[in-house]
Amino acid sequence: MGAEQVLHTSAGADGRVRTLAVSIEDGPRRLVFTEKHVGDGSGWMGRFTSFRAEARLDSEPGPLVAAVAELAERGKLDLPPMGARERVADLLASAGLLVRRDSSVPWVHLAARANLVVAPDGRPPAITFAEYLAGEGKRHIVVEYDAMERITLHLAGPSGARDDRIGRFIAAFTAATDGRSERVAELYRALGIEFEERFEHRYQLLSTFRANSGCAFSLTLIVSSIDDKILFREYYDYNARPGDPGREYAYSVETPFASLEALAVHLQALLGIEPEGAPADRLAACFQALVERGVLGDGQAIEANRNTVAQLFGAAGVPGKTDVWSWFNAE
Repeated sequence: MGAEQVLHTSAGADGRVRTLAVSIEDGPRRLVFTEKHVGDGSGWMGRFTSFRAEARLDSEPGPLVAAVAELAERGKLDLPPMGARERVADLLASAGLLVRRDSSVPWVHLAARANLVVAPDGRPPAITFAEYLAGEGKRHIVVEYDAMERITLHLAGPSGARDDRIGRFIAAFTAATDGRSERVAELYRALGIEFEERFEHRYQLLSTFRANSGCAFSLTLIVSSIDDKILFREYYDYNARPGDPGREYAYSVETPFASLEALAVHLQALLGIEPEGAPADRLAACFQALVERGVLGDGQAIEANRNTVAQLFGAAGVPGKTDVWSWFNAE
């Protein structure tokens, strides 16, 4: 990696330091422009926010570096957050280069159990409202990043060219929704904006303590459209004892979220039950029945519960990837 050339540094009224820099990196050779905002001030940018643009080079970088430096010297990069990155990205694109953008934007705390994630360079770019539910569950409401201007216009009116557009959006969104998922959904419906709801549910199937070995033992089912998985975990947490500082083990099997319906139908037929509710709740009811009937449970050999579930996945015709995790206390 080549040395970073700092083009501009300035401090805002809140003490936040803004730095613009360019560097030439190898493997493959490319120009990287970085817009960084660092400080302890309040606001949506938190302690650190960065926006980057990079382009693979097919010629000597000198002229391009000089062109970017000239923009900085003339004050053409004195723009709201992300503005400098976008202007440099346009310059690189106009030179016939393919430009890649990425950023580091912190999540914004909205309420006791809710936050907002703005990802202008996500795959795909998106705005995600995240709510943490009881029992470690999650609910995400996701819209395309391009909806931001429309939402801001509706809530706060038109913005000026030199406004902090992400900041205006977050301020207006926070005031309008109060960090409540039902208000977020209502806002999007009122504007006719398509949104996607994703969930993660954690079901504690069994939790017990083995006094003879000082081990907390549990069986957990996680159904997550957020992380695209259905995961069963067999977990052991051994407390510290004289001569034994403590350790943890987890044995798991995972299948994609798309397996949900096939897995639920198979287990319902196998168990002869017809639980009610959403697909995730029906699947959890089947697993709970497996525990109640002794197919899964305490007192079995290590990995036996995980292996039984892996076999059930196979019988249902869905893929199953097994994994092992461990941690040892060094103290």
